[in-house]
Amino acid sequence: MFFGLVLFVGLYAVLSGAIIRQLEDERFTYRENFVWAVFQIQRQLFIIQRDIEAAFGRAGLDDQAVEDIMLEYEIMVSRVFLLRDGEGFRVLFSVPEVAASIDALQNRIDEVDIALENAPDPRSKLQELYRLLEPMGEPLQQAVVRTTNFVSVYNAQNIQTVKRNIEFLTYLFFVGVVAMAVLGAFMIRQRQRVFAADIAAQKARQEQEVIEEAADYAKLHALGTLAGGVAHEINTPAQYIQNNLEFLSDSFSGLVDAVRRQQADPTAKVDFDQSKIDFLVQEVPLAIDESIQGLERIAEIVRGIRKFAHPANDAIELISIPEEIETAVTLTRNQVKHVADLDVHIQSDVTEVNGRRNHLSQALINLIVNASQAIKETGQRRGRIDLTVTSDDDNVFIRLRDNGSGVPEDLRDRIFDYFFTTKERGVGTGQGLPICRKLIQDDFGGDLTLSEDYVDGAEFVIRLPKINPSYNAHSQNDAMQGPSDLGALLR
Repeated sequence: MFFGLVLFVGLYAVLSGAIIRQLEDERFTYRENFVWAVFQIQRQLFIIQRDIEAAFGRAGLDDQAVEDIMLEYEIMVSRVFLLRDGEGFRVLFSVPEVAASIDALQNRIDEVDIALENAPDPRSKLQELYRLLEPMGEPLQQAVVRTTNFVSVYNAQNIQTVKRNIEFLTYLFFVGVVAMAVLGAFMIRQRQRVFAADIAAQKARQEQEVIEEAADYAKLHALGTLAGGVAHEINTPAQYIQNNLEFLSDSFSGLVDAVRRQQADPTAKVDFDQSKIDFLVQEVPLAIDESIQGLERIAEIVRGIRKFAHPANDAIELISIPEEIETAVTLTRNQVKHVADLDVHIQSDVTEVNGRRNHLSQALINLIVNASQAIKETGQRRGRIDLTVTSDDDNVFIRLRDNGSGVPEDLRDRIFDYFFTTKERGVGTGQGLPICRKLIQDDFGGDLTLSEDYVDGAEFVIRLPKINPSYNAHSQNDAMQGPSDLGALLR
């Protein structure tokens, strides 16, 4: 656009200069009065004839009168030659009558010069001059008339041409003004767009920072909300580990007391009843097994907390869907188990997607907690939460259904708005669902939606795009070990 403006300005300058030069040429042409030039030759001819007639009418013909007449003749000759050879009079010779008259007059001047050289006295010179010039009066008169007509037409044509040139220059000027105005508006618009883009980028960065801070806050809030339940989950296996260890300690003490050494080289023997021995044989392995299971349960909970609380990096990596689900289920088990039965069904061979670690489990924790709270609000004795994983050719779908109170029709369009909540103060912040949706959109390229056709409660659907098969070829069998038994982990 800028180069177009420069080209236009250059073209305007060239055309303007050409038109101005043409106007200057025409201006000088207008000053050369063709009619005046031809008329002066005719006038000079009349003066010569009048002076000759006056000289013949006087009593005597003196030399001064003859010299004056010859001077007038020389003036006429000079004007004829000027008209014939003048640069500005060439266009006049396009008129046939003018050209013929000037040619005839020039021939007559040649005849006059010869006659003057051969004349014996001044009277004879004047008589020959008068005789030869007299027939030129009528042709010169016709030349004046023709010149007058020609000049009228010529000037009219030149004026029309100049008018067109001036109009063209005016139009070109206005076009240039409009073009400059359009270019100025375009440049201003472009600057506005660049400025708006900078503002939008800055706003997006600030919004992303706010979302990241809100996500971290939501994660800590979720941990705080689940802390009591997690502590209870850890306390339960720790309690029966303690009980089992106390039983083993008592059994071991009794066993030591039953061993007696009677001599320096005696054989130890156990003073136990057979029933007590049978009891220890049966209960001690069970106590050991239960303690090992309790430790594994505590380790499982700790791993879940560590995975969830570990700061997520900004790198996009392969994320195991079963592991994320297991983390969410582990951390929400105590909150759910007194309210509903949570069943997990994985019906897809795709178990990995590209995304950021912990963000999928964070979204699932929020959805599971919301589902348990919705079921609790209904007052029913036992609810149901189903978490199902399916896939099609392009996406993996994680559907979480509950038979709670559902989402009212008039609130469906607002549940993903920031700071909108239907919960009482201190329970909900209105950031859980919007942040979860933002995490799924930004970190996985998917989406989080509320199903419109589910009427038995609420169904939230997480859509995750599949990754390139070449990136999903490894460790699928390992990732599938255990997730099919996730339902058993919840009971």
